[in-house]
Amino acid sequence: MALPSQKTSVGVVFGGRSTEHEVSRNSGRAIMAELDPEKYEVHPLLITKSGAWIALPAPDAPPDDGREVLFSGTPNGRPLRYAESGEDLKIDVFFPIIHGTFGEDGTLQGLFELAEAPFVGSGCASSAVTMDKAVAKAVLRAAGLPVLPALTLFPETWEADRHAVSEEAAAKIGYPLFVKPSSSGSSVGVHLVERPDELDDAVADAFRFDSKVLIEEHALGRELECSVLEGPLPGEFLASPLMEITTRTGWYDYEAKYEEGRAELIIPAPVEESLADHARLYARGAFSALGCSGLARVDFFYRERTGETYINEVNTLPGFTQLSGYPRMIQAAGVSYPEMLDRLIACAMARHEKLAMREYDRGA
Repeated sequence: MALPSQKTSVGVVFGGRSTEHEVSRNSGRAIMAELDPEKYEVHPLLITKSGAWIALPAPDAPPDDGREVLFSGTPNGRPLRYAESGEDLKIDVFFPIIHGTFGEDGTLQGLFELAEAPFVGSGCASSAVTMDKAVAKAVLRAAGLPVLPALTLFPETWEADRHAVSEEAAAKIGYPLFVKPSSSGSSVGVHLVERPDELDDAVADAFRFDSKVLIEEHALGRELECSVLEGPLPGEFLASPLMEITTRTGWYDYEAKYEEGRAELIIPAPVEESLADHARLYARGAFSALGCSGLARVDFFYRERTGETYINEVNTLPGFTQLSGYPRMIQAAGVSYPEMLDRLIACAMARHEKLAMREYDRGA
């Protein structure tokens, strides 16, 4: 779909209430810096840590310099109003880039869908399923895609018999293993557990961030990623060259992801082309199986000793900072950052037009 000749009003929604608030703000700033001012009228929309929506005069402006807006939820395409004056804030398309809880888990997407407002990225159902690693693994497994063995743990099960859970983890998963919140991002609350006596503390910390926890096999393999970008033609998906992540020390934790110099992102990954093709095929398959739209980053583990490739997780709103892998992989595929944003916005508008043709009332 071609963008209209007049400027498109884009509301970049960033910040949010999750532990990834600052990462989201960095992603939002990066996007707003690359949106072509000849094509777009950009509106920075900050969601504060307390949940307030603030229209900022500039991406780096403090919240006190902005104007609070209210989300009406009215299905009229203009769901935002300034709190004081009541006038509409005219947004043609929303670009949410809030990572983690209350942003990438389907809640924000459901709000946009309720208001019938165009927005970039996957819809409510796909976002919710993909954010929940336990559910996403079940969907991927049902689609015939390879995922690592894992146990899903709830607080009542853990409190009822920790010893039994520990024995099951040792028997079915084995050490070392990973403990992670089922619905968290940026490796928040994730722990590498080397011995059984470390399991208690790891599980307790993971439960701080979610009411469902995964105990997952340690792949002991190379970490690879692939970016998927939808469009420009309907049903077309670009699967990027692979990226390999190597860390200076330990595993790819929060600090390695967001502190410069802690990890090296190698594009293209130094792997056989047959493996890269295989991973790109898996990436497209995961994108379709989970019902993703617009964009996704698919993460893999590759075990060289066995030749096995596993899907680790799928991220529907990956980071867009200068250190982030998603835009760098897309650029390695020959699509510039501004062109990538053009395609995502065009895809959002086209999907909105298609959904607007649905009928929800059978009539008389």
